[in-house]
This record gives sequence, structure tokens and C-alpha cells, in this order.
Amino acid sequence: MIITEKEKSKVVLSSLLERHYPELKLELWDIIGTYHKGMGTVSHTKDYWVRDFMPIQMDEYVFVKFVYNPDYLQDKKKYITNVDKVIKNCPFAQNYEVVDIPFVVDGGNMVFCKGKKKGKETEYVVMTEKVFNENPSFSKEQIECLLKCAFQSPDLTIVWLPWDKEDIFGHTDGIVRYVGISKSGKPQVLVNLQLYDDKIAQEMYSSLAKHFEVIELELSKYDDLSWAYINSLQTCDFIIIPGLGDEVTDAETLAQYKQLYPEYEDNIYQVQMRDFIAENGGALNCLTWTIYENYLKVLAKCARIPIIDLEDNKKDQIKNKIDDMLKTKCKR
Repeated sequence: MIITEKEKSKVVLSSLLERHYPELKLELWDIIGTYHKGMGTVSHTKDYWVRDFMPIQMDEYVFVKFVYNPDYLQDKKKYITNVDKVIKNCPFAQNYEVVDIPFVVDGGNMVFCKGKKKGKETEYVVMTEKVFNENPSFSKEQIECLLKCAFQSPDLTIVWLPWDKEDIFGHTDGIVRYVGISKSGKPQVLVNLQLYDDKIAQEMYSSLAKHFEVIELELSKYDDLSWAYINSLQTCDFIIIPGLGDEVTDAETLAQYKQLYPEYEDNIYQVQMRDFIAENGGALNCLTWTIYENYLKVLAKCARIPIIDLEDNKKDQIKNKIDDMLKTKCKR
């Protein structure tokens, strides 16, 4: 199964953010803390981008960990985080089962969406074709098999977008944002394609339109950082949008989010961070590792109320099932 951002409740940042940008971290924490939901930090990271290297949740207690070895850091290897070390030193991560997937991809290149068709939930992940360059020993069919096995979703649709080579990261979380499910059952996505040349933008739009209702972020002007408006932080309770210091486009973006996410009402915020984005190349989705938690179970455990279920067995069963599928279905 896949879990979208609007289903998650816990937000985790790198401890480096507090060390290097304490004011930004405090402003984020002030908003997150008002919801009395989980928040935390992880240590031993080499940069701020926990979204890219931390495991991706596919079940309440099960996460899949892809290989974090980005090509754009090969000449700066000191910035490649040892993910196993981070997990080992993260107390709450010990509650999770982590399954290793032998496949190179950054978490920022995976945007998850859901829809409905004939009463049945449909699942999607949007990625750029940079993945093919990062995994030359795998065919497209093998890559799609790996993803379907990893998320235990045989009907998962992988939506491939062309990779603009001028963007060395090749991530989709600055291109596409999942909005929700339309009345027709089709997933809706918010996009910002204005930063790409016409040919690539049209190819991206065509790929997305086959599966989604595509909504363009409408701004009176665009600049090189406008992609960051898509790269927001979302949980089940709130949305935080990056602000770029332009009163007009900041206000236009905020108004569109409020229109597209009416269920969030007064729980949409904007945090000014243009200098951080310009200096570091990432925004709020990049900065955060988001996690779904069952709060009835969390509260029960805190109150030391026994929970009768098969959580540990379930974790093992899912892990073993993924391992078996990888061995039998996705051979190279």
C-alpha cells in the first residue's frame, strides 16, 4: 500500500537544521507543536534532506529503504548520509521494520497519489525518468516490478515524467503535489510547469493528464524558485507553504492552496524561507520525513493499556512477503 502526505501525522527533521538555521526550525516547530502531534529530529545526517534518504512508509510499522547514492553527490561523498547509522541512532525508528530494496532513488522523486475507480482505491507514484540513469542494470519492467513489490501494490501505476537534464536532482516533489480525489474519482494534482521549456512541459503535462486532473499553479509572475511553492509540508492536520518574499505571488499561492484544500480551512500556513531555498536548493517537503501513526494505539501504549493484536507478526509477514516477491518476480 502507499500512504499519501495527507494521511500522515508525525514530522521529523534533521538535527542539522536546528544547528544551522535555528530560527527557521523554531518557526516550523511552533506551528507543528500547536497540533500536539508527533515531531522529532534525527541525528548523524550529512545534510538536511531527510525526505531523500530516510525510508518510505508502506504500512503502519513497515518502511522500505532504497539505496541512497545520488549521482549529483559523487564528487561530494561527505554529504552522502549513512542511512543505517541514522536509523540505528533514532529511538522511535526501532519500532519499525525496515526492508532494503536494491534500487537507487531519492525520496524526493516519489510523489504518491490516490484515486477511486469503480469503488476501488487506485494508487499512483509520480517519478522522473532519471531513475533509469541511476539504475542502468535494471529494465523499466524490472523497476516497475520492484516498486510494486516494495509497496505490496500489484496495481500501482508508475507515472513517468521526462527528466530535464538541466535539473541535476530530477525530483518530482517540486513539480507535482497531490491534492485529492475529484468527484469523478480521478486524482487531482497541482503542478508548476512554467519553469520548463515548452517541449518538456508539454510532455510532462501529457503524462500526468493520462491519469490525473491537472491543475496549474497560476502566478502573475514566475522566477527560478517558484517550484518551491509546490514543495510544501503537509500532514493530516495542516499544510505549510514556503514563502518566497514576494507579497503578490506568496498571496496568490496561499489563496490557491486554500481553494484546493478546503478541508484544511484555517490550518494552512506560510513560512518565509527564500534565502534558505536559494542557498540550499530545497524547501519544506525536502526537509521533512513524514510518518503515519495510529494515535489510538499510541495513546494506549502511553497509558500502558494492553493492545491485543499481531503487530510484530504482521511486520515479519510483510517483510518476508516483500523479500519473497523480490527474489521470485524481479530477478535481473
